[in-house]
Amino acid sequence: MLKIKICTLFFFMIILFTLSSFTHDFYLSITEVVYVEEKQLLKLTTRIFTDDMEAYLNSQTDQAIQLSPDHNSLLIDGLIKDFFKQNLKIFFDNSQLEINYLGRQYQEDQILIFAEVMGLTSPTNYKIQNTILIPFRPKQQNIVRIKNGLIKKSFLMDKSKTILNQLWINL
Repeated sequence: MLKIKICTLFFFMIILFTLSSFTHDFYLSITEVVYVEEKQLLKLTTRIFTDDMEAYLNSQTDQAIQLSPDHNSLLIDGLIKDFFKQNLKIFFDNSQLEINYLGRQYQEDQILIFAEVMGLTSPTNYKIQNTILIPFRPKQQNIVRIKNGLIKKSFLMDKSKTILNQLWINL
């Protein structure tokens, strides 16, 4: 009986080891877009795995970038602000919104990027272009969660779909 248990355990360990060598890397970001109608405000929070962001930043500059903890906060803020502006664009009624970068913080193994757009009225339609890390990581997937009052919707974006175009009433 003991031999059977040992053989079974050994068999499962070999299978798990074999399967683990075939796993694929998983790259994901989540952007939350919250429209606060009474304040005419759009709040944005993007979560990216810190190691992915660090690898991207290091591929874009000749300086060694280290996140969490930062080695050069001013440089990193500038790089992340530029990255965010280049890779997340939002349009209300075909007009591009001016996204104001507010800052960032680290939470466990993620970097959270905060931004907002002020002085908005409800649009008829909206478009979100999200290319966060997609040119850098071909398997990157970006989830966009939109909240307008009690209505919530989530969308999955990847290299085959980087633009989301929706009617606001269908949100």
